[in-house]
Amino acid sequence: MRNIIEVGLTKSFIESKVPQEFIMSTYLDIPLDVVNDCINNGKLITSIFRDDDTNKSMGFAFNAKGKLKVRDFGGFGFFEDIYGTVAYVLSIKENRDINTSNKSDFMYVLKHIAKTFSGLVYGKETVENSILDLKDVGKVLKSKRAVIEIASRDWNQKDQELWARWGVDIRYLQINKVIPVEQYYINRTINSDPKYFYKYKDPCYAYILGKDRSGVLLIKLYFPLRNRDKEHKFITNCNVLEGLLNLESNYDYIIITKSSKDRLAIGNTLMTTPFYGGRDNKLNIGIVNLPSENYEINQNEYNYLLSRIKYGGKLISLLDFDRTGRKGAKYLKETYDIPYLFITRGEFGLTDYNAKDFAELCEVYKRAEIISFIDETIKYVEYVYNTDAEVYGLSDFDTPY
Repeated sequence: MRNIIEVGLTKSFIESKVPQEFIMSTYLDIPLDVVNDCINNGKLITSIFRDDDTNKSMGFAFNAKGKLKVRDFGGFGFFEDIYGTVAYVLSIKENRDINTSNKSDFMYVLKHIAKTFSGLVYGKETVENSILDLKDVGKVLKSKRAVIEIASRDWNQKDQELWARWGVDIRYLQINKVIPVEQYYINRTINSDPKYFYKYKDPCYAYILGKDRSGVLLIKLYFPLRNRDKEHKFITNCNVLEGLLNLESNYDYIIITKSSKDRLAIGNTLMTTPFYGGRDNKLNIGIVNLPSENYEINQNEYNYLLSRIKYGGKLISLLDFDRTGRKGAKYLKETYDIPYLFITRGEFGLTDYNAKDFAELCEVYKRAEIISFIDETIKYVEYVYNTDAEVYGLSDFDTPY
């Protein structure tokens, strides 16, 4: 096998012998017709790099220089040509760092491709029957969590003004492990280039959500000023219930909301205001949020939340009153008997608050009005649970799903 790898092995030589689509298909263990469908018709498929992709956010396309790129649009931002992709796969399969910016590693990648496709490259049959077991590589890739590393920066006036729109101050962000980002890296041992540099008009914030069993930090990157129709507002290496790091115990209520921004906006308001319940005791209210609109809490997560509330305490959902939010609230109600609360905008003749969520509520109304809304809601919920009345929910009106 040693004598089939000749001096002068280059990218142009590889690409003249082996179609780039073949290389992507083989190393990612994706059928060639699927890769071609993505290229020719702009189709997206379920990401091979994550086990939490419910939106089909991975695709293939040739760039202006004729280089085939694979991109994970919705996850940790994987965006590589055939060589970066092969390096990533080999790094995981061989359990060592292979970086194409390193000359010897890059040559290793070229040689590996040449060996794998020796019939095309050299007109010979492959000498070894199993140079690399690439079967089920997708399962292996999904089992390896991307490593996101952050270079933080100082908080500035722009940050303060931005978060103040949603009723959140810098101190509360710090308490809840939100970090302003100067640069971030993804799998830096494979690609040492930063994926982002701070821009005044495109700030990035990192939500630190915990660690997995291997000690890898669970991180969600948030770009609040981006247009979600053109760029991704979130990049993450996890799909977990958020807010658990700051969740304590002995709560009267735990609110399950739909985003980190809402969790922080609600939490900051509750922390700075002495709300009291119908039993003349200051209420202890915790907040968590779903990682995405379509996320469904599992039994273990439900049991954990239940263990954080006091005897007689309740879990309550506060999701958006759109189709997805109503569907999610219905799931929580039917599966775990978790009642709903909503902020409505005049749908079905309901009150129009001119806001779809709590963060927007903070943009529209003054603080005194927000406090009044919360106080009214608490009194309503306390009344319901003290009188055995039913909490107003989706069953009270006809909605399409």
